[in-house]
Amino acid sequence: MDKKKKEPIRNYKIWIGFGIIFALLTPWYFPSGEEPILMFGIPLWALVIMGVTVGLSSYITYVIKFHWYLEEDDEQTREGN
Repeated sequence: MDKKKKEPIRNYKIWIGFGIIFALLTPWYFPSGEEPILMFGIPLWALVIMGVTVGLSSYITYVIKFHWYLEEDDEQTREGN
């Protein structure tokens, strides 16, 4: 009972995840016009953007590995049987 992977474009949960990540990627939620908060000499907003970028890369890797169906995967499982 092999559960087939669907194309991720049809899964709304994946798109909600991308929407949240892209909303966090833009630093609109930091106050403007104030002195930036520095951590190790780097503005906090820059560190947040770098962290969200790593999260985006991890999320894309997760989607490709566990939610993407490729014909090559199907051929490999047939050859293995």
